Amino acid sequence: MKKGKILKVKAGYNPNSSSIGTLLKAFPCALFGSAVLFNIVTGIIFSRKLKQGKKDKPEKK
Repeated sequence: MKKGKILKVKAGYNPNSSSIGTLLKAFPCALFGSAVLFNIVTGIIFSRKLKQGKKDKPEKK
């Protein structure tokens, strides 16, 4: 038994949908997280390079 009919079908996203709200929060969080992760990895790499450089050079006394 039919209760109604489809009047219009919209293509694209629905701005009233909850899924677009989650995407709008996820993108800035991902950008912030990737920037923090990049800085942490860069700091680790540079600290190891500095330690290697100190081991290679003989100390002057």
